[in-house]
Amino acid sequence: MASDSDPTIRVLIVPRLNVSNAIAGLRIVLTIESPRVEEDSVLVTSCTTVNQSFIPRQIEASDDAGPLRLETRISHSSVSWLVGRKTIGDVKLKYRTVPVPDERPKIVSKATSLYLDQGGLLSSGLSFLLTPPDDKNYRHIVEWDLSQTLDGTRAVWTFGEGPSRIERVGPCSILTESVYMVGPIRSNPPSPGPGSISDYYGYYWFGELPPNVAIIKDIHHDFFLKVSEFFEEPPSADNPYRSFVLNTWPSKSLWGTSFLRSHIFAYDDQISEADDYDLVRRMSYELSHLYLGPPVTMKDVDWLYEGIKNCLSIYMPFRNGFRTGHYFQATINTLCLRYYTHPLINLPLEELLKLVPTSVSAKEHLEARAWAFVVGTDLKIRRMSDLKRPIEDMGIKPLAKMRASGEPYGLEQWKELLEPLMGDEFRQRYDDFVAGRTILLIPELYGAKTHYLKQVDQELLDFGMDQKCFEYGLVIGLKSGSRAEEAGLREGDKILWSSHEWKCVDHFDVEMDIIVERDGEEMPIRYWPRAYEKAKSWQMIKKDEKQGYVPPPAQT
Repeated sequence: MASDSDPTIRVLIVPRLNVSNAIAGLRIVLTIESPRVEEDSVLVTSCTTVNQSFIPRQIEASDDAGPLRLETRISHSSVSWLVGRKTIGDVKLKYRTVPVPDERPKIVSKATSLYLDQGGLLSSGLSFLLTPPDDKNYRHIVEWDLSQTLDGTRAVWTFGEGPSRIERVGPCSILTESVYMVGPIRSNPPSPGPGSISDYYGYYWFGELPPNVAIIKDIHHDFFLKVSEFFEEPPSADNPYRSFVLNTWPSKSLWGTSFLRSHIFAYDDQISEADDYDLVRRMSYELSHLYLGPPVTMKDVDWLYEGIKNCLSIYMPFRNGFRTGHYFQATINTLCLRYYTHPLINLPLEELLKLVPTSVSAKEHLEARAWAFVVGTDLKIRRMSDLKRPIEDMGIKPLAKMRASGEPYGLEQWKELLEPLMGDEFRQRYDDFVAGRTILLIPELYGAKTHYLKQVDQELLDFGMDQKCFEYGLVIGLKSGSRAEEAGLREGDKILWSSHEWKCVDHFDVEMDIIVERDGEEMPIRYWPRAYEKAKSWQMIKKDEKQGYVPPPAQT
């Protein structure tokens, strides 16, 4: 709630149009109430740790005394603008921003840039807003000027639909770590209405959704309500949630980024390759992040929450009737595959964490190992307690409440919650996790009479080169004798196109398709990104089945 002592920041967002009257960028008018900044001190900053490309164009500054000279200062962690004299009264900044160019990189970064999509524009505030450097509370007012746009243009912020003013009170992260969308927006519900679910929820996109994403759109709201109920945090107009969909084609992408009370899901022209279960898992992961995940600006991977969110991605869709037991089985098998067939499975945690910032493979394995730790702890504690779901009631929900109240909610709190019941058992499991000793799950799993975990030998994951090569667009460090080399890849090949690596990580039999250029000639190459070496893996099967993973049935 606003108080008289909270200064005001006003943001006016004006879509800029091209010669075809399509949205081509944004013009921002930012007014800061009486900032009282001394000469040569910082007035505003932008976060370059997340988006190093954001530099406002044609920036103009003024205050009650007239034009205000700004000096730009760039550091390793931010870009700052210093004032040439002491400010007097309110300060107004005017500048424009430029979206990601049409000649996008082969693989786009997370959704912290300004994107044009099918006649509209979508981004987080990290990509275009300058804010004061302090962490005090402000009364934030966001408005849109749509007077020059085409009829039917809509504007949405995480905290409500414009173009009229929307107010929120809090630190400047409310502005930067939230999502903005403008253009020919389509949504579920189709239009806003006072007193309807649009007060606290919305699912937004441009153009036509791919059929498999449309299925997620149809169940997203009901699933969100179930997750909110689980975490005992009911949504409201003051506590909304909005999910946004972005088509990044021709750039390669299939990822999600969570912001304050909102999420951006990005896809490309390979979206049809994502199975229904793949997208349901991502939806569950997305909504669990709302209650447990760190801010998007946090650089380090918090492995505990990755493990919890992946664990909940098994339970939530099945338990609430959104998918059948087949989904439960397939998801267990996917997560087992990620963990047991990864070549870094026995690397000590300390060494693994050193690799994570620069290695996609290491990050994937950290998340898989965290899941194995959490689900293994869950299976064990169920046998040590009379509670039906002890790890959820004793561990997960309390952590979420600590986060919501601003208390510490990390690994130490997790230990304090579970050690009183588990004692030495918990400490041993944690020591195994840290040392890189293989985590073995209980074959009977949750006590089901029809299914069990069966030990199977499966080939280790091996792309034949670092997965970063797909981002760099160049084959570097090709492994001699790998299936990639045997299929015809050569050191120095230019990668023009490739299928998604995640599909091969999550699905054992999927092959990798690549188009490379060598000596001016293009050539397609397909190979199975698995080593000849096998690992002792596990798969959940029915007692009368002979194999593990079964492809999911089509959803309608």
